[in-house]
Amino acid sequence: MASAPLEKLKSLWNSQVMDEEQWAVNYRVLKATGIFAGSIFLMRTFGDLMVI
Repeated sequence: MASAPLEKLKSLWNSQVMDEEQWAVNYRVLKATGIFAGSIFLMRTFGDLMVI
């Protein structure tokens, strides 16, 4: 009974991570998300130092 969700998860992993073309797109999305989150963190932490 638990094998069907596990097979779907394995299929998703293989289609998104193991496929080089799809991984390139996902890597760009992950990198952009990380830069966006990092910039929000930096502005919330050090934004008051930028005020004149």
